Amino acid sequence: MGKHIREILGRDAAAHLAAWLLSQSKVRKQIIISITDLSLLTGAMVIALLVVALPSMGTWPAANYWILAGGVLLAVVLLRVLGVHHIVSRHADADLIERSFGALFIASIVLLGVLSLRLPLVLALAIPFLFGAMGFTAVLMSRAVAVRLLTPASARKRGARVLIYGAGQGGVQLAAALRNGDRFCPVVFVDSNPSLHGRRIHGLQVYPTTAIERLHNEGVFEQVLLAVPSATPQQRLRILEQLEALSVKVLVMPALEDIAAGISRVDQLREVQVEDLLPRSAVKPDKSLLCQSLNGKTVLVTGAGGSIGSELCRQAMLHGASRLILVECCEYSLYKIDHELRQSPLQGQCDVVPLLINAVNAQQITRAFQEYPVQVVYHAAAYKHVPLVEANPCAAVLNNVQATQSVVTAAILAGVERFVLVSTDKAVRPTNVMGASKRFCELVVQAAAVNAGRTALSMVRFGNVLGSSGSVVPLFKEQIRRGGPVTVTHPDVTRYFMTIPEAAQLVIQAGAMGDHGEVFLLQMGQPVKIRDLAERMIHLSGRTLMDPASKQGDVEIRYTGLRPGEKLYEELLIGAEAQPTPHPRIYKAAEEWFTPEVLELHLSALLAAAHGGDVRALKCTLSQCVAGYVYGAPAVLHDGTFPDEAPRQLTKTAEAQVPQPTSRPTPATPADDRHRPAPAHHPPARPRPAFGPAGAEAAGVLRQMATSSATSDAGMTAAAASQHPLHR
Repeated sequence: MGKHIREILGRDAAAHLAAWLLSQSKVRKQIIISITDLSLLTGAMVIALLVVALPSMGTWPAANYWILAGGVLLAVVLLRVLGVHHIVSRHADADLIERSFGALFIASIVLLGVLSLRLPLVLALAIPFLFGAMGFTAVLMSRAVAVRLLTPASARKRGARVLIYGAGQGGVQLAAALRNGDRFCPVVFVDSNPSLHGRRIHGLQVYPTTAIERLHNEGVFEQVLLAVPSATPQQRLRILEQLEALSVKVLVMPALEDIAAGISRVDQLREVQVEDLLPRSAVKPDKSLLCQSLNGKTVLVTGAGGSIGSELCRQAMLHGASRLILVECCEYSLYKIDHELRQSPLQGQCDVVPLLINAVNAQQITRAFQEYPVQVVYHAAAYKHVPLVEANPCAAVLNNVQATQSVVTAAILAGVERFVLVSTDKAVRPTNVMGASKRFCELVVQAAAVNAGRTALSMVRFGNVLGSSGSVVPLFKEQIRRGGPVTVTHPDVTRYFMTIPEAAQLVIQAGAMGDHGEVFLLQMGQPVKIRDLAERMIHLSGRTLMDPASKQGDVEIRYTGLRPGEKLYEELLIGAEAQPTPHPRIYKAAEEWFTPEVLELHLSALLAAAHGGDVRALKCTLSQCVAGYVYGAPAVLHDGTFPDEAPRQLTKTAEAQVPQPTSRPTPATPADDRHRPAPAHHPPARPRPAFGPAGAEAAGVLRQMATSSATSDAGMTAAAASQHPLHR
């Protein structure tokens, strides 16, 4: 209708009329609306009289006409009183229909009551009925014309033409929200519900999902808005796989619970996230395990400003921690998480203590445990970027291994209830320094568990975390935005993926089940090929993949080769079989370990090499202690083969000289796993340091090393190296 009006008036005249109407003041606009409604309702009354009472109108007294005129005026007044004239025509919705119907219904009933006293019953019924029906129709039609007239064609066509996938509650709300904007122009619905096929919702035709490809080929839409907020991850993945072949940009509607909670608006569309592309559901947390470790506890988190550390802090506050101690060496990261937590509605129930200290510094860490009665520790501080760690091995070992030794020693001496080490799947048969250093951290905690007193120690491994610093996903997004190329290291490289909240919840739940040095891991489903992930991100961003031969397409995938220390795939277990736990998706493994006395020797040599900058001695020590890590071997050793025997011979020699790791013994387990008695020759009330008396002395020596001069470091390195099995 609006199109025909524009053709009659002429596009320029219609545009000038719309501009003039929009430029009027609010009072003038309401006067114009009142006059328009008065004219329309007068016409409706005249038509009703001509249809029903034309033969007898000549004999009517003048009073009857005044009654009919009063009925028209009453209807206009009721439209104004009920707020119809205050509704902006361009934003009209169902509220307009309800209020207009109410005004015309009341006016018709009053008119019926008055006319029934002066006219035959048939006329008294017919005139108000026809007047009300035609008047209601005229009011709604006038608003529809106003919407078309006052919305310039350029504004309607400015937005991208979009297909809304899902004609349920979410899709209908989304279409209504987008109708008044100019970013998107909804043109069609698709839905899998056969009962909706062929129907029109908000003026948009509903098609079956099988018609998407045909509609795309016909150029009906440019983008797809996914409006199925109640779909399961598997259902969403199937939908995205169907849309991937079209190479159209896909945006996703927020979840209904986020909309209901006021977190998001209906029209706050987001791009497809990697979580949407994972062939697995998020692990449902066990609330009892979460509360067991956190409710009413004083919790210390190292690396509190990092991706995992910050989420651990959020989960701790969410599940009732009474005090939260944030340990972070980066000032800005500490400021960010501290500021965020203090803005939380739960801040009044949890005391937040930010500590700008380095976990490597044993004195600072010990002072923190002495000042605050810590009950639960989550050690998340670590360097985890593989290429950077490979280029800076000494700094990585100090930050990863020495920090773990400092924190676990201080935790045991303070008698905390639980200590949880955040580990990684790269610790399993590592081919890089980062993974080897994290596995050595696990060995430190496993050895410390022998004499941990009342402290329950555990570790948790998981795969790549989506959205973390250094994640490949933000890099891919930026490369796609720039038009490519998207850089992938190898066509066959695969990784496990999980979300940050999921990883943090796993760490907390594993800590609740930990006892004497177990390694916990998540049953993460199937690994994802990074190449497939890149291809899907390209397609769902509305781009096409470039053909390497013809160079046809938008974005190229360029293979750069495995980086130093990178593996083709990751594992979660070294050799032990996974055992079930009370959580259906969490498993544990009691893997091989060193006795405290043997590990103490390796730890001293490793840290001495790190302090002295002796990369060769550092990597030799890691090669001795960490299963799968071979000093000098290329990173591509993902299948267990070695291109030459020199690195293998070195490892064999080292293995022959060093006591081999043993399987963890099964301790005598009392009823309460957090109050295991210490060995008989040590008083239960005074737990031993993590590595016995000699370990405490070594910790003191290492603290001195951290502040000594470069000359002292070199001398210490030489002394430690002379005692190392490789140099005997």
